[in-house]
Amino acid sequence: MIENKSILIVGDYSWPWYQEACGNALNDLGFQAEKFSWFDDFRYRPEGAIEPVYKNLWLRLQYRFNLGPKVREVEKRLIKQALDLRPNFIWFYNVRLISPNTVKQLRQKLPNTKFIQYANDNPFVLQAKYKFWSNFIKSIPYFDLTLSYRKNNLEAYKQHGAKHVELLRSYFIPENDYPLPISKIPKRFKCDIVFAGHYENDGRLEILEEVCNKGYSLNLFGGGWNEVLLSLDEDNPLKKYYPVSPVIGDEYRYAICGAKVALCFLSALNHDTYTRRNFQIPAMKTVMLSQYTSDLEQIFTPNSEAFFFRNTEELFEQLDVLIPNDGLRDRVIEAGYKKVYSGHHHVEGRMRELSKMINEKNNIV
Repeated sequence: MIENKSILIVGDYSWPWYQEACGNALNDLGFQAEKFSWFDDFRYRPEGAIEPVYKNLWLRLQYRFNLGPKVREVEKRLIKQALDLRPNFIWFYNVRLISPNTVKQLRQKLPNTKFIQYANDNPFVLQAKYKFWSNFIKSIPYFDLTLSYRKNNLEAYKQHGAKHVELLRSYFIPENDYPLPISKIPKRFKCDIVFAGHYENDGRLEILEEVCNKGYSLNLFGGGWNEVLLSLDEDNPLKKYYPVSPVIGDEYRYAICGAKVALCFLSALNHDTYTRRNFQIPAMKTVMLSQYTSDLEQIFTPNSEAFFFRNTEELFEQLDVLIPNDGLRDRVIEAGYKKVYSGHHHVEGRMRELSKMINEKNNIV
């Protein structure tokens, strides 16, 4: 076992449920987690805003293409902080900005430090390969342990030179993702069905149109919806939802807990077989109706802990059963809640998995 389990977590820290949540959980498990962020170098979050914005166009271009004086400044600061701390582990979490050469330099300067890499998004999809994830992909051989968000990326990491690959799924955060009594939820969040997620051109728009046409009350939240909603005919039932914005914090809890059923679509762009919401929704004691995958079926018992749909027809068959049946929903809610906790699908559970990988099992090369 490692006596001083110090770990430097590197990332942009744009959202508290990624690097920050994992750092907090690792601290609770006895690690000494340190933070390295470049969020303030490039962006800020206006008061009252959800999405961060770039300070100017020049910084936005540097961040997009991972080049420029500000990027070099960040890399120099990373090297200095790493050399000052000399941690046991350095964890690159969703890192595209840092060049492979900088990772190589760090390895040379810190021969006793083990290097870990992880990304929520899929760096191997065609849309991602050009420039956007190039630093990440080229750096793969320099890491001792590569953590894969999804099973279908395990082989791709190996093909790109990963020394050791392990699956590390996403998670819910108990301090954020918890159930609320219906009396605590504002009226505008109460509905039959909610979808709180981004837009993709994969059929979800048409499904939500049909949800409205069938008379169900729908709430819609998330990013990327406004452009497509503006293009719809005036008589389209989704037109009234414009403008749509993401929800976080209290409003995300209200959105999920205020619905009888929460829909979950999976990103076709990322080739996802599950998503973070598959754990959050049951943790907030709402019935989850998710797009089916064999991966999810191995986690949740269908029609008991969660409901699934393979096509539009099956989705509405499930809704017709779930919406009017309070007793059934209550049983699914309790079973799903028990599963995500007993299955350790929370952030501390995932960090315990990571701790075993790097300590007890000695899996790092």
